[in-house]
Amino acid sequence: MKDAKITIKDVAREAGVAVATASRALGGYGYVTKETKEKVINAALKLNYNYNAVAKSLRTNKTMTIGYLLPDIANPFYSRIVRGIQDVAFEEGYNVIMCSNDNDIIKTERFVKMFLRHRVEGIIYSTPYNQVLNDMCENFKKQGIPVINCYGSTRLCASDVVTGDAEKSCYQATCHLLELGHRQIAILRVKESGISERRYKGCKKALQDFKVEINPRFLVDTEDFSQKSGYLQAKILFSYSQKPTALIAFSEQLAIGVLKAAREDGIKVPEDLSLMGVDDIIAEVLEPPLTSVALPTYEAGRTAASLLFSRVREGNSSSTRQVVLEEKLIVRKSTRGKK
Repeated sequence: MKDAKITIKDVAREAGVAVATASRALGGYGYVTKETKEKVINAALKLNYNYNAVAKSLRTNKTMTIGYLLPDIANPFYSRIVRGIQDVAFEEGYNVIMCSNDNDIIKTERFVKMFLRHRVEGIIYSTPYNQVLNDMCENFKKQGIPVINCYGSTRLCASDVVTGDAEKSCYQATCHLLELGHRQIAILRVKESGISERRYKGCKKALQDFKVEINPRFLVDTEDFSQKSGYLQAKILFSYSQKPTALIAFSEQLAIGVLKAAREDGIKVPEDLSLMGVDDIIAEVLEPPLTSVALPTYEAGRTAASLLFSRVREGNSSSTRQVVLEEKLIVRKSTRGKK
């Protein structure tokens, strides 16, 4: 039998199942037992069968594709979210189109149009607010296409939201520094970031509970979550005659930038500066190992994808669901008691 003549009927016959069952198994839609799916896949491989996904999408009005929009592909924070999304998508038989918009409106508009051209069945985003994204969310929801927020802007009208208990975790993190005796605490937050603002609320509450006023110079708004921003703002902080004895950076990349600036300026961590980050991706292998608020990024990706596929299966008419995941403080060697 030549490859060109192999059809779904041949695969079904080889696997000993009905044609409809073989089609569901290879197409990733409808119910098929794990054992049957394996039999069909093995038969397809044996016969060198090439399943035509395009033809299938035209018949079923399904493209078996979802989109993921993130702000910075170079930031390892998002790699774990991607892994969680992809693992669930693979289990569901779906592909993921991943786009990094670099917080750029023009790129965002181009990627949104691409999602529409590819007829994605749902979108997950982890990006800050912009007007193009806002219009996308509204238009997609009107079309019945689910839009899931995974650690992205809460200003957008998402179908469902997955986030962390940012205020609680940063309250605990700030209390840790205060209990170590620190009072001159700098905070590197990110302007126009909803989750950054929630983190600051936790820090502010801890300072208020300890009756500590923050030095206005030590409350710093950075452009983004990058190493570069952390480095530049730390250089400014370290130029002051009165320097902070502790610093909380609202991302691991920001904290790495602070570490670089501290080394250049002869500031030792933790002897001169107790340093804390958020994310906990490579914190353990830094020197010194970084005290961090660990974010459940892989779990967040899986949860977002699961919410999306539940709406793909059941419809997108139900009310918005919000899942708040626990963030944990992990104390390492970058923080110590004030001298």
